[in-house]
Amino acid sequence: MPPGNRNNPKRAASSESQYSLVEFMREYPDDATCLETLWSKRYSPDGEHADCPKCETVRPFKRYETGQQRQSWTCTACGHHLHPTAGTIFHKSSTSLHLWYYAMYLMTSTRCGISAKQLERELGVTYKTAWRIAKVIRAELMEQTDEPLDGTVEMDETFFGGKAANMHHDKRQRLGGRGTAGKQPVFGMVERKGKVVAVTVPNTSRATLMPHITERVLPTATVYTDEMSSYDPFGEVGVQP
Repeated sequence: MPPGNRNNPKRAASSESQYSLVEFMREYPDDATCLETLWSKRYSPDGEHADCPKCETVRPFKRYETGQQRQSWTCTACGHHLHPTAGTIFHKSSTSLHLWYYAMYLMTSTRCGISAKQLERELGVTYKTAWRIAKVIRAELMEQTDEPLDGTVEMDETFFGGKAANMHHDKRQRLGGRGTAGKQPVFGMVERKGKVVAVTVPNTSRATLMPHITERVLPTATVYTDEMSSYDPFGEVGVQP
């Protein structure tokens, strides 16, 4: 048997994926399964009992087939309805839960990010729908935290912008035509298996990056970076290198 990683012995050792498409489709094969999962995670860990707001106690709930687009669960004692999608990003959406779940899988498992155009192709929906799904997921589910990072923290910088070869000749000459000229620097910090912080910065100098680090990273954290000189003063501010 070929070598695998420690999370899945059947997966190649070179694979960084923690959750494959096959595993996703096995766990969430259809819209009904996605709804059942949402119900159990939000209201009923055992899938049958939930806290009834009307009875003000835990009661058995049952799902009855209705003509509703989004099925609800009903308290068998008082008839109160609980809707698993109410108050979530899926509320009043005509897009199936299975496609929403698949979109979340694609956006969290694609290493270099995914565009609304690619979501349109993958989901088989209109571009307008794909754009809205991507926007809602990024704005409401992937909102970065204001809490400080601790534990093992990795940080790096990158530059976003078009290739010089695709720029207008005058702009290419003005910017120098190569390297990071004319591109937007972005600085990111991630707590392993935890929180993420990403900010746009005017440059990647020490004076620019260190205030973000001291503000967002606790002194008890262990930080992993590359060898860029901007990260040299870690010892001076109390962050462990």
